[in-house]
Amino acid sequence: MYKKIFDQETQKEMDSFFLNDLSRYGKIETLRKGQVINQKSPDNIYIILEGEFNQIMYSKNGDEIIFFRMTAGDIFGETDFFDNSRTFVMHKVLKNAKVSIISREILEAKLIEFPNMYNYFLKSVIRKQRMIMMELSNFKFNDSTGKLADFLVRLYYTEDININFKNYISIVLTHEEIANRIGLNRTTVTNGLKIFKDRNLIEVKDRKLIIKDIEGLKNLTNIPIEE
Repeated sequence: MYKKIFDQETQKEMDSFFLNDLSRYGKIETLRKGQVINQKSPDNIYIILEGEFNQIMYSKNGDEIIFFRMTAGDIFGETDFFDNSRTFVMHKVLKNAKVSIISREILEAKLIEFPNMYNYFLKSVIRKQRMIMMELSNFKFNDSTGKLADFLVRLYYTEDININFKNYISIVLTHEEIANRIGLNRTTVTNGLKIFKDRNLIEVKDRKLIIKDIEGLKNLTNIPIEE
């Protein structure tokens, strides 16, 4: 399932379209680490040119939930744009970033001119919907060990393993960030990663995770993950 959701050929095609084609029609904006984008209207789509973002939502009490981690080539705002309605999600800059902001006027004109562009937006929305579906399954079906293992499996399949032959996870995540993503506390994540290292399932080098036994991690999750 994860291999299909994060199919690398599809991802490269989408990245190329958003980065090399559509971004040329937008307004370029530079953002600093820590900034939060809270769109006031559903009339723009954002293409990430550089940097990293978390898509987040806050509760009334200020608690934070992270939906997605996004990097260059990813987009956000597309659901609001096509639904013509704002949601409560916001986007926090994790590394100094640069985005191309495409206005409704420009994008609607381009969609009329090149209707095949709809396919790329549809793929983006579907992929995010499936990711949320799998995360909900993780919460429901797995214990703490399974939740952590499933999260690492997902990270593994977001990488281009054909290039990344050592199976490095390129995104650096703190134990606190991982805990936030999967509904555990930091201590549980720290202990779980230690157990995985002791079992030779993973390795940590220069703060980056290396997946040494993906099949072993799959065996720890109760979600039926298929190739």
